[in-house]
Amino acid sequence: MWSFETAIECGHVQKLELNQRFAVMSVATTPEVFTPSLQADVLVETGLAHHRAGRIDTASTHYRAALDAQPEHAGALHYLGVIALGRNELDEAATLMDRALAQAPGNAEYLANRGVAAARLGDHAAAAAWQRQALAHAPEFANAHNNLGNALLELNDLEGAAHHYRAARMLEPQSAHFAFNLGRALDKAGRKDEALAQYRAATALDGNDIGTWLQMGRLLRAMARPAEAAPCFEHVLAREPDNVLALFELGYVYDAQHRYEEAIPLYRRAAELKPDGAGVVNNLAFALTALARYDEAEIYYRRALELNPALPESGFQLGMLKLRREDYAGGWPLFENRKTTTVGKPSYPPRPGREWRGEPLKGKRVLICREQGVGDQIQFVRYARELAALGARVDAWVAPELAALAATVPGVTRVLDARPDDKALARRYDYWCDVMSLPSRFAGPPPADTPYMYADVRRARAWRERVTELAPNARRRIGLVWAGNPRHHFDAFRSVPLTALKPLAALDGNGWFAIQKGPGAAQLPDVAPAWPLHAIGDELHDFAATAALIDSLDLVITVDTSVAHLAGALGKPVWVLLAAQPDWRWGKDRRDSAWYPSARVFRQTTLGDWSGVVAELRDALRDDLRAALGGA
Repeated sequence: MWSFETAIECGHVQKLELNQRFAVMSVATTPEVFTPSLQADVLVETGLAHHRAGRIDTASTHYRAALDAQPEHAGALHYLGVIALGRNELDEAATLMDRALAQAPGNAEYLANRGVAAARLGDHAAAAAWQRQALAHAPEFANAHNNLGNALLELNDLEGAAHHYRAARMLEPQSAHFAFNLGRALDKAGRKDEALAQYRAATALDGNDIGTWLQMGRLLRAMARPAEAAPCFEHVLAREPDNVLALFELGYVYDAQHRYEEAIPLYRRAAELKPDGAGVVNNLAFALTALARYDEAEIYYRRALELNPALPESGFQLGMLKLRREDYAGGWPLFENRKTTTVGKPSYPPRPGREWRGEPLKGKRVLICREQGVGDQIQFVRYARELAALGARVDAWVAPELAALAATVPGVTRVLDARPDDKALARRYDYWCDVMSLPSRFAGPPPADTPYMYADVRRARAWRERVTELAPNARRRIGLVWAGNPRHHFDAFRSVPLTALKPLAALDGNGWFAIQKGPGAAQLPDVAPAWPLHAIGDELHDFAATAALIDSLDLVITVDTSVAHLAGALGKPVWVLLAAQPDWRWGKDRRDSAWYPSARVFRQTTLGDWSGVVAELRDALRDDLRAALGGA
């Protein structure tokens, strides 16, 4: 927000001087003392009165009359420059202000306004110089400090901008405008808590300024505080129901709180008001996807791509939608957009050498490159076998905790647990390929041959002895994982509270082993002592250890985490509990998995409600055990 000394503001001192002269002049009786200079002063004063009242054309007439009386009257020139500035006649404003300054080179108000004209002309270095001159003559000129802060902010001198905004705040602590600008500088400098304090101060001083509420809401959103951001945008919409930015942002923070039903009408209204807004349409499609309304979502993803064919978010999401329907030919090319989305792009820095796109590989060296989560790496490293079948020597770069297990994958010659430096990458390999790009290089459905990972025989034997010791009378030994990474966007839906699974404890014949790691393990006391779960997750320090444990079990029951992929890759029976809007890789409606033949899928019918899944799971466990015992 730019401020400048308006005719009303900068005329205040002038008014006092002129009024004093009039008081002295009022005792005079002869018109001869009314010189052209005084006549011009009176005309300027009269013009200022009209200027203050918003009668700009009348004010301009008086200023021009003053110039007729005194052609280089500084005040008349300056205020005509202010009027030109207000009319966006920027060159004219600068010329008039320069003429005024030629007559009054030390006038701080004139210097400050000349700086505003320079800024409006896009010359922020000159704007800063003009404001510095104003402050040299008037060090406590708050507006000059504020406008110098504006110029420095444009020049990316964030520390300097904050310094001068703070000076303006100290001089005029009741100015909401100055508080907002200081908040902007701190916000841009990444000093978010300090910026938030200034925005809050600005709204306390002036609760009607829409821009401050919007900026504060966006900052709170960026700070991952959507519940606090939402009232900011709601405040704006209460005053301006069709504010497109507020509609979009409120939809966005409702998304972050999984309030998709509330977000959808906001996005719809924003799209009506801004029909060319591809980002709005994309977010509408995302909210529909989150509610498993896939057919509607596809319409809007395609609409977003019509508006902006280069929008990677829509291409990526449409790709996942196609993959969910097992349209691999259409889905994999679009899935590549994950690398150029706003969120994804930082994870894919340029690499030296050549990316493999399907060229002949006989005798070539290929590096499979890790990306995203460990579950993703487990799922797609299977393609090492396909690469080796084409004649390649294949190395795999994976997460350190997966390295030992990845070495057992057919086709993998060598495992790297850290990114090779650029020189080594260029020297050692003919090609590299991101692990999740491999399916797009091969036609047809996913290779579902399992197992393709193998537990260490010795470690598996040791775990088998251990679980037998812990549950000696169990007919079936089951591993359980109920919670995923809490930082995952949909973790609130894909993780299930352990207490919701408690009905499984009543089933006879089972020994339960909590493979759970991380914050989810803190739920174990919630079911004790009614459910004797053997907590062994903390003993699993890498995926090779987890694989050895899984190999010793009869069944793994898990939500959608890396353990589901690991059990599937090992070819072990795994039952996967899915939210009503699951990840694309589990397909749409199917009860098995295209990727893991040993997997069985249990799906919610209502988002957030696990009761149906638990009932189905309980029946399946009972029937499965009965079948194993020969129907007894």
